[in-house]
Amino acid sequence: MPSIAKGGLLLGNLNEARQLETEAVLVMDRNALIHLRRIGSAYYSECIPPNAIMNLDPYAPPRAVTAAGGIILNRTTDELLCIRRHGVLDLPKGKLDPGESIAHCAVRELQEETGIRDLVQGRLLGTTVHGYRRAGFFEIKTTYWYAFTSESTQFVPALEEGIDAVFWVPYAHAEQNIDYPALRNLLTDLRSVIQEVGES
Repeated sequence: MPSIAKGGLLLGNLNEARQLETEAVLVMDRNALIHLRRIGSAYYSECIPPNAIMNLDPYAPPRAVTAAGGIILNRTTDELLCIRRHGVLDLPKGKLDPGESIAHCAVRELQEETGIRDLVQGRLLGTTVHGYRRAGFFEIKTTYWYAFTSESTQFVPALEEGIDAVFWVPYAHAEQNIDYPALRNLLTDLRSVIQEVGES
């Protein structure tokens, strides 16, 4: 493969790409694309560096995954609830079950991963999208993030899911130290909104 491939029109979501009935659907890292321009629901890139193609070597067909999670603020201290999963700082979230609403998925996953029972659910705050390889596929996970509040001080980490700790941390600490760039960016984008949630 050349160091830079000729660019072209890129579709904005997996469902649109599947409707073309092509042999392979390549997933791009938009941050690695050069001179990206939006055209309706699609994008145009003048050239595509090989490192922008996320599921090619070896090829893994993409599949969509839907998940939901929570930005949980302490009603007393305004701290943010974090978990430690497989040794890294993270936010509680999990995959949607068949027939389940996204809002209900958020509550269920938060309760399962943290053991908290006094959750008060607020509005949808935003989404994150990231991809990873699993079982021969390249999963494109869209996670819906809801605002929650709690005053819990007792937690039950879901050890079977690799979670060994649940704890409150200052918002700024989470914003700087969560291991996933998409979540750090989300917390930065939501800083002013979260302050409003804490004050309400």
